[in-house]
Amino acid sequence: MTKTATMSSFTRRGLLGAGLAAGAAGLALRGLPALAEVSAEGGTLRARLYADISNLDPAYWTSASDALVMETLYAYAMEFEAGTGAFDVRPLALKSVTVRDDTHIDFELNAGILYSGDYGEMTAEDAKFSWERIADPANDSPYAADWAQLDHVEVTGTHTGTIVLKKPFAPLFTSTLPATSGIILPRAAIEAAGGRFTTSPPVTSGPYRIRDWQPRTRLVLERNPDFKLFEVDFETIELLPIEDPKTAELGFEAGDLDHAQTSISSIPRYAASAPRGATFEEFTALNYYWMGMNEANEALADQRVRRAIQHGISREAVVEAAYLGAAQPAAGIIAPGLIGNRAENTYNYDPDAARALLAEAGVADLQVSLAIQQTAEDLAAAQIIQAMLADIGVTVRIDQHESGSFWSLGVEADGDSWKDLQLFLFSFAMQPDPSWATMWFTGDQVGVWNWQRFSNAEFDQLNADAVVEMDPEKRHAMYVRMQELLEESGDVVYLTYEPVGTLTGAGIASAMRPDGWPILARFKRG
Repeated sequence: MTKTATMSSFTRRGLLGAGLAAGAAGLALRGLPALAEVSAEGGTLRARLYADISNLDPAYWTSASDALVMETLYAYAMEFEAGTGAFDVRPLALKSVTVRDDTHIDFELNAGILYSGDYGEMTAEDAKFSWERIADPANDSPYAADWAQLDHVEVTGTHTGTIVLKKPFAPLFTSTLPATSGIILPRAAIEAAGGRFTTSPPVTSGPYRIRDWQPRTRLVLERNPDFKLFEVDFETIELLPIEDPKTAELGFEAGDLDHAQTSISSIPRYAASAPRGATFEEFTALNYYWMGMNEANEALADQRVRRAIQHGISREAVVEAAYLGAAQPAAGIIAPGLIGNRAENTYNYDPDAARALLAEAGVADLQVSLAIQQTAEDLAAAQIIQAMLADIGVTVRIDQHESGSFWSLGVEADGDSWKDLQLFLFSFAMQPDPSWATMWFTGDQVGVWNWQRFSNAEFDQLNADAVVEMDPEKRHAMYVRMQELLEESGDVVYLTYEPVGTLTGAGIASAMRPDGWPILARFKRG
């Protein structure tokens, strides 16, 4: 069976009240019992993670895999409703939310939400600590922008409080409270962990807790008996880190997985004919895919060289090679359906212009490296880029990395590898607000997620202004301009917005956001 979901706009319905890496993958899949055998043993959901967990701290997490797991371990303040076809949100840990005015949002927590260990019940003091922790510049959280306009949280009772903003904040209900930055944790647990943690949470509050983690092999979650906000169907969830989606497809078809995201290039095949008994779903995703260039690297410091590389690449050819017609070329980093989606690129494929720019810059026989992850699609895209740039006189060496090493290449805190980084293929997960596309390219993200080391004062100011602008047309113009500035720098080649295809086994009902994000704790049996 095949289903197709299309992205529609976020609404505030239900806000008020209670209604409100391939080798390792191969090892992970060998020796597992078949799904029918697992089901008979008591209800285990097996799903693919595209990479292993690396950080489960809401203030410092690093990948979509981390976020997917955090959604099972913590009681989010609010949650996206599954299966509505829109990014509708409702309270979860919060019992109610009342927008008193543009800068004062009153909230009440559900009573009786218990933390693990001896940390007691979730309170408004915990909300204050958690949200102010991310916002505090002293903590240097990469996600401080999610609370950019937070002045403070006023505690008015054991379970009640008020979010006080400096200015109106458009992303509050789209990418802050319903996402990782809305997670509430107790001060005592975080302080006992030394102020931050990585893969061993000192406390949990969600529908599941960690039973066992074998790095690069599997993560086993078990039902949390103290969680009462909703019922879960599966006693355990086993998550297998499988970097290459093609490997995940083989695992699913062999009966070793209940749920998996497919490769993009396989979407047409599964849409035409899903495996027997399985459900295939296709989603219009928010994730964006691009090629970045490190402008701080000596070989790429001249903007004319970067512009030549932009003109030397046909995004249409790259997308066709990588995805076999299942995706369309992009003109930016903000997906169709969101404020700020851009209609066309400024710099397109023009090999003659590319050669002229290299000659003007006095560059001949340029040699650069292109860093990619170990996926068939990244490799296909890289090989096309390699061939096209060879045509303009640029030699490209393709460097493949497993996910753990790849995600540290441009991070200054992880060493000096950023100095040697040149070209790289990158994909970022998104939340349904355009701020989540642009916030990673600001000056203060250089050496964190801004691997291009792009720094532009106009961009940074627009990024700050756009989150407090409540007029949709004005916001749209701001985000379009930001994407223009990023492209004008020569630091990026926009490639595509990645569609999502998923396979779910017989007898299981998935719970998906309209962008193809699985809400695993909401999956059902039968």
